[in-house]
Amino acid sequence: MNTFLEKMGYAEQDRVLITHIDDMGFCHAANAASLMCLRSGAASCGSVIVNSPWFLEAAKICKENPQFDVGVHLTLTCEYPTFRWSALSSRDPSSGLIDAEGYMWHTREDAVRNVKEDAAEAEMREQIDRALAAGIDVTHIDTHMGSVVHPKFLRIYLNLAREYCIPAFLPNITLDRLAALRENEMANGYLEALEGVDLDSVPTLDEIIIDTLVDLDDKKSFYRELIDDIKPGLTHLLFHPAKDGEELKAIADTFASRNADYEAFSDPDLKAYIEAAGIKHIGYRELRAHL
Repeated sequence: MNTFLEKMGYAEQDRVLITHIDDMGFCHAANAASLMCLRSGAASCGSVIVNSPWFLEAAKICKENPQFDVGVHLTLTCEYPTFRWSALSSRDPSSGLIDAEGYMWHTREDAVRNVKEDAAEAEMREQIDRALAAGIDVTHIDTHMGSVVHPKFLRIYLNLAREYCIPAFLPNITLDRLAALRENEMANGYLEALEGVDLDSVPTLDEIIIDTLVDLDDKKSFYRELIDDIKPGLTHLLFHPAKDGEELKAIADTFASRNADYEAFSDPDLKAYIEAAGIKHIGYRELRAHL
């Protein structure tokens, strides 16, 4: 059994689900959608990109709705070709944080290759501090495009979680799981980064449902089927809501999927469906309370 869930009082067969909004703050359409998804209760929590253009609006939403469970979507990359953001902690090219155009790297691979570890730590810390200074009750940290959970940065990431007394998005990492993710070549790097970490004392995720940024005719049914298949343990289901419009279409070619996420998770019926399935629906604030 997941030892952290046991510590929280859950039983071995309990199905515990986090429904998590990724990419709050990256544009107005995402903020407007996130507000409605959190209000509906179908989204239990989310995380904000602090160095993105619409962060201040996201922070305002959080301050006006302190019940919302929101963390920091730690970011070393920016995937969009014409909609870019940069680092907060340094504009010095020698840090490796920025590319030749002065923005964050387009890909995780480029970020891992170029960003220096001390610069990554300073940037992650700055993003957390800016969120706190903006009035957000930061409940957790997680990763944009997986960059900060790469073995190169994983120990820094976990040390920051411990320093700020907040949970970190962390898969239940085993060699078998790494092999299943086709990342077994990095297994030794993960094991080295996790050396000395008491994984029984921190929340770890038994299952992560990542592949939701897809175009489907009926995404509400898609999510209900995923919910039906939730297994005992702690599952983190992430999604990317944003309201359709010219802004979103100009930024991301995933606009249809993001709007479908908004429509699915702004519907209170999805929250009712989760509850009717007997699933324990929580956010990261509950995990933080048991650290």
